[in-house]
Amino acid sequence: MQVSVRTASQQREFFIKGDFTAQDEKRFFDVFVQIRSMTEPQLAFNLAQCTFIDSAAMGMLVVAFEEAAKRNIFRLIRQAPASLEGILRSAGFDRFCSFQ
Repeated sequence: MQVSVRTASQQREFFIKGDFTAQDEKRFFDVFVQIRSMTEPQLAFNLAQCTFIDSAAMGMLVVAFEEAAKRNIFRLIRQAPASLEGILRSAGFDRFCSFQ
């Protein structure tokens, strides 16, 4: 997985590229740290270039969304390929975030 971030006054957007798996835990920790200190009112994960997500990676997203929820930050998954969106919705992600 490769991750990049774009910040603006109203949103912090993380772009996930490639396979997102359990092996990305250390890399994802920086994302979590950023979320813990966010001042923007919206958090987005852009999955347009994410090719695969495993259950461990989904768990990392849940932890990130729970942290954002504690801060009343609006949570969003953006541009997920249909196959990934289907997996995330079937896992109940619509309880944690909105899809766009």
